Amino acid sequence: MTSADTLRNIEELQQRCEQYDGISLKLNWDMLRQPSAAGNTEWLVTYEDELLVGFLGLYGFGSEMEICGMVRPGYRRRGIFTSLWNRAQSIIKRGQVTTLLLNTPAASASGTAFLAKLPLTFNHAEYQMKWNGNSSPSLSADASSAGGEVVLRPAIQEDTPTLIQLDSQGFDMTEEAAAEVYKLHKDEGMQEHIIIELSGQTAGKMRLYTEDNETWIYGLTVFPKLRGLGIGRSALLQTIEREQQNYNGVNLEVSLDNPNALKLYESCGFVIVNKQDYYRYTG
Repeated sequence: MTSADTLRNIEELQQRCEQYDGISLKLNWDMLRQPSAAGNTEWLVTYEDELLVGFLGLYGFGSEMEICGMVRPGYRRRGIFTSLWNRAQSIIKRGQVTTLLLNTPAASASGTAFLAKLPLTFNHAEYQMKWNGNSSPSLSADASSAGGEVVLRPAIQEDTPTLIQLDSQGFDMTEEAAAEVYKLHKDEGMQEHIIIELSGQTAGKMRLYTEDNETWIYGLTVFPKLRGLGIGRSALLQTIEREQQNYNGVNLEVSLDNPNALKLYESCGFVIVNKQDYYRYTG
């Protein structure tokens, strides 16, 4: 079975689990579709009679790793996910992981029940948000801020150091860790790295990932000295308008401990559609 076949089976299993449980799983498809040579994303699967019944994804971000997974309804309570978790231990150790996070939809009874068996401590939660055109402000001609004109342009190779600097300052990470994360997404065709300029000078960045007419906004940040000028809001509204023209939905994620960002997104017409809980492994 090819990697492409496995990915199609994972997608089908995700749809089945989401429909059955009424949840939205975060499987980081932008990373799953990365070439396996990248070495930062791996998955483990379990088949029974050629049917995919279990999946566990391991996503590396430098020395941090996130894990999520699922088991097909009707095959649960048979130790399938426990077996996948045990198999994952060698991958975790090989990666010299210092922070291991396991995530589950807050509304997933089966996911929460499994995690309750492990030595974990609650780390943080994220809202997944989707733009709702019925509650949005006017999008037209919103290309300005208090500091001047805001322009979005594709990032080029020479922007790499700036992208790393912005991620480091915006998300409280070392530049080395930011560089590792950037490598994950460098060559993927379904995404764009965007530079946000204010009056011709770099002010911020974001990454857009589009698949199946749904665009996800990741890593939106502005240099600290330029915050509060409406740059992020202008970039968001311009992106929404462009994706509307391409008939794409617009989605993003925000941590619950970032109330300023949550307020900004809600003011631009985003509504909460799902909540993901993250737990740090202490074993």
